[in-house]
Amino acid sequence: MKWKTTALALAVGALCSSSVFALPQQALNQFGNDVDLTYTVMDNTQDEWRTFRAKISLNNQGATALPATGWSIWFSHIREVPTVFSDQFTITHVNGDIFKLEPTAAFAGLPAGQALDVEFDGANWQVAKSDVMPNWYFVSEHEGLAVSALIKSTSNSIDGKVPVLPEAELPFVADFADAKQWKRYDAPSLTDAYDPFTAEQRFERNASLSKIEDVVGVVPAPTQMTVGEGAVALDADWVIVYDAGYEEEAAYLGEQLGLTVAPWSPTSAKVIKVGWGQVSLNSRSVWADAYKLTVDAAQGNIKIAAVDAAGAFYAVQSLLQLVDNGNVPAVQITDAPRFEYRGFSLDASRNFRDRETVLRLLDQMARFKLNKLHLRLADDEGWRIEMASLPELTEVGSRRCHDPEERTCLLPFLGAGPDGTADSDGFYTAQEYREILTYAAERNIEVIPELDMPGHAHAAVKAMEARYHRLMDAGKQAEAEEFLLTDFEDKSDYLSVQLFTDNAMNVCMESTFSFVDQVVGELAALHQGVQPLKTFHFGGDEVAGAWKNSPACDAFFANNDKGITSPDQLSQYFVERVAAITANHGLNLGGWEDGLMHNGKVYPRANMANAAVTGNAWQNIWEWGVADRAYNMANNGFKVIYNHATHFYFDHPYEPDPNERGYYWAPRYTDTRKTFSYMPDDVFANADFTRAGAPITKEEVVASAGVKKLERPENVAGLQSSLWAETVRTSEQFEGMVFPRIIAMAERAWHTAAWEANDAQAKPADDAARDADYNRFANLLGQHVFADLEVEGIDFNLPVPGAKVVDGVLHANSAFPGLAIEYSQDNGTSWQVFDAANPPAVAGNVLLRTASGERASRTTSVQ
Repeated sequence: MKWKTTALALAVGALCSSSVFALPQQALNQFGNDVDLTYTVMDNTQDEWRTFRAKISLNNQGATALPATGWSIWFSHIREVPTVFSDQFTITHVNGDIFKLEPTAAFAGLPAGQALDVEFDGANWQVAKSDVMPNWYFVSEHEGLAVSALIKSTSNSIDGKVPVLPEAELPFVADFADAKQWKRYDAPSLTDAYDPFTAEQRFERNASLSKIEDVVGVVPAPTQMTVGEGAVALDADWVIVYDAGYEEEAAYLGEQLGLTVAPWSPTSAKVIKVGWGQVSLNSRSVWADAYKLTVDAAQGNIKIAAVDAAGAFYAVQSLLQLVDNGNVPAVQITDAPRFEYRGFSLDASRNFRDRETVLRLLDQMARFKLNKLHLRLADDEGWRIEMASLPELTEVGSRRCHDPEERTCLLPFLGAGPDGTADSDGFYTAQEYREILTYAAERNIEVIPELDMPGHAHAAVKAMEARYHRLMDAGKQAEAEEFLLTDFEDKSDYLSVQLFTDNAMNVCMESTFSFVDQVVGELAALHQGVQPLKTFHFGGDEVAGAWKNSPACDAFFANNDKGITSPDQLSQYFVERVAAITANHGLNLGGWEDGLMHNGKVYPRANMANAAVTGNAWQNIWEWGVADRAYNMANNGFKVIYNHATHFYFDHPYEPDPNERGYYWAPRYTDTRKTFSYMPDDVFANADFTRAGAPITKEEVVASAGVKKLERPENVAGLQSSLWAETVRTSEQFEGMVFPRIIAMAERAWHTAAWEANDAQAKPADDAARDADYNRFANLLGQHVFADLEVEGIDFNLPVPGAKVVDGVLHANSAFPGLAIEYSQDNGTSWQVFDAANPPAVAGNVLLRTASGERASRTTSVQ
């Protein structure tokens, strides 16, 4: 094929025949527009579980040949690439998830109108579209100067908006059409049992659910609730009155209902009274967060009696859920929480969640009686909180762009592209953070900030290196070294889980602890006068094999008074130093479980100076023998939060389908029902399936556990769910991954159900009672809660419906009875609402989806 001669082609040809071998910005932009790139997972089962085969396809749809030299393609890839099956290209690892594809001397260029494939093997597997990151880009560089251009076909935005569903967001990723693409492994001892659900399978999964007419209830379920006869009708004549000390809760209720608020008066009719009252449950008095709510239809009044302001606030939330078009059913509720700690952890580091999204989240957390927001503000891919004394933390650490030296920004991890995106970049200013704290405090929610260290710290490490270079250039060596986290002579060779080679602060340097003290002090100062900081969460998780060849550590080993002689001892040393720093600031300490233990042994609690040290127990893959870590920590004196990945990690997909968003490293999927079914009083009883989908029993898990019993249940502080944001780029995607699963987690954190297993009582789970209870819960969501979320702009996940055709008649159901189902007989050109009472006759292929407002779920089909 002849190359079309154009001015651009002549310019490209001239450059590529010179010694410069660089492309101008105009040429690179044109190739970004013209070269269509697709990514195809070919076979995940080729090598049992060790590698998968994939290909990158380049199709030159422009009028100018892609030259043989002068360019490379940079991209995010979550798996290592050990083998490239081409002599024309290499793929090399840069850092983190950034890789670079480059032509070799054997590549002769890609003429206009032609295409080529680059096949390679990746480590492990990729079984979902969202494993592949968007925004690949061309780079052309010479003598340290580089220009870059986005490859338009890999962009994840359409007309400036990023779609919610992966198949629309990632159109350059080829469909997963057969089992070799969507299964993780195929080995004699390990077979992946998971296939995407069919419409018929979903129909059977939903078969235990049925619509409850006129369902009345509160989520999470109260401890005691009795529904009476009749209702009260709220109108403008109603007044909210309050006792001293309950003014804020009354004002909040008045704002929500649009009613007048006044101090208490002896009026008996059309009054909502918010005040003090003793609350007794099961013959015991409850002195925190408890309330009694009485809606008296006969007397025409509503009374809230609470032991404290928090209890009154939760009573208000229950009342607001009961209001239906101004009517409130007659009920009597006596209620108190199961756990003091009811939390959610938000990863704002991988992709940034702006202030407005956090405020919306806080509103919903308050509605469902959650009271802890664990806010992860720093990770490898981003530092998200302004520190006035260390401006590089946000100037460099909160931005991503193509800067291989990472002096002005971080590399564009997680598909941020050459210039970053609105979702990859950003941070909370001091003012915004204080606004979040104020908003949270008004809703009885404590904010627990996390700055992950010493691992997961690439953003902080590079930001402090940038600070170092700036000050060294100004001749200020002592100041430059004050907060440095890097031993520049360190030759340690390690690779973190997220493929970083330099993400660990060097814990042998005193400047690292100066940094910790500085940022903890500034965080505490930001909290002052708004919501005093109680707990600093240092993370501590997933520290790779750093510090093995660090001269700074060698010097430390040779001269310290702690008896530390090897890198293996440094993690505990770091934790104890951070504990002392935070204790000096009057703070408690939080960490992830693996930050508080090493080789299965929990660090001595007595060596930590804080009044309380809390561990988030997350690692519980049943077949790995690690599900006992929560019990191990609790038995050794740590306060423990059950944060188990199998049930409470909301970055996992809702279904085992390649078109669902999310990683799947713990369970293959986590739907709302699974989260609802978690049983805190018997952790091992939650065992259901291995990662491969094979059944596993409590007995098998206990047999492999080193710690088989919870001996100190008083150390279980509560429950927390988490959303890790590697694949979650927008607020809409974030809310879809969180809601409604967070509501199911709130149910378990607040309410003890009669069907739950209890190890201390040798009580097994009652599966039939659990099914009935979930039916109640699902009906409340489908008929009431979802409508409120839609009005409030929460983009909750819409489940794909189940369906089957029997004798030419369509039958369909939903995981949430009451949620609208739509069907199409013309391949989606038009849609009709499905009416279960009058199921339609259909022929041929039928598409179905659930819908709410202007939004719809993924589609499914049935014949």
